[in-house]
Amino acid sequence: MDKHKDCIIIPGRLPQPEICFINALLDDHEGMVVVRTEKPDEGRMEYWVAPDMLGEFMNFVEFVNTKLNIPMEIMDPIPQSTEITNPPA
Repeated sequence: MDKHKDCIIIPGRLPQPEICFINALLDDHEGMVVVRTEKPDEGRMEYWVAPDMLGEFMNFVEFVNTKLNIPMEIMDPIPQSTEITNPPA
């Protein structure tokens, strides 16, 4: 979990067919989280959570996993897309 001043970035993974559905549910929770789809073909996600909404987000994850039976994994490491792996010499 990456802590920033304004948000907590939580990497995760969803089944690819469920990405739009979960995004729509999270859109209804205005101010809780911004969702970034890192690699849709792999279901890799980033959840940018407001620090004071972390508990509510974790409750949402539990609800999705237990009541909707959609495997919403969190804390699955994502290679950073902004990382420079081969800097110019």
